[in-house]
Amino acid sequence: MEKYNERDNDNYLLQHNLLGIDSQEELKKAESLSFSLRAAALEQGEFSVDSFTMMGFQDLHFYLFQDIYPFAGEFRDVQLMKGNTRFCQVQFLESYAIDLFRELNEEPSWNSLKEAANRLAYFKSELNMLHPFREGNGRTTRIYIRAYAIKRGIDWSYETIDRDRYMQAMIQSVVDIGELQELFTESINYV
Repeated sequence: MEKYNERDNDNYLLQHNLLGIDSQEELKKAESLSFSLRAAALEQGEFSVDSFTMMGFQDLHFYLFQDIYPFAGEFRDVQLMKGNTRFCQVQFLESYAIDLFRELNEEPSWNSLKEAANRLAYFKSELNMLHPFREGNGRTTRIYIRAYAIKRGIDWSYETIDRDRYMQAMIQSVVDIGELQELFTESINYV
């Protein structure tokens, strides 16, 4: 079991991309383009998130990143830290994921937008801490949570959220989901 941080992961991604790109800047551009095309196709109905299971989450990641990474859809086999945040330890990934996706599927109906915002923030934070993939966790989780909300009659207008505020809320959600709950409160409505 290997440990890596952001720099180590950057090197890994350069060595293990499907396009043979050897420049970090070029890889970021290619990944961004590839993801954008897949996300747009998803919006057009080419792929849909119908299963809110661990396999459904992996299938979404595979769909979004299959053109750029050979590990698309596969859980990581290394420890992962970004900045000061240590994500789920690799030896607990599967059991944590099983419990979390069971909880997602056993979630009772929400009685208000406030309750929806609180629960969506909770699940968003927990999926972020799971962080099961080497790359693309945040984007996959965002799309997955939006689909989950829609299935429950809630529209999450993620695009209306200030990016810096969102990133700060995600970083803070490691210890306190209050700001993330507030962002959901401001950006959700009934479908």
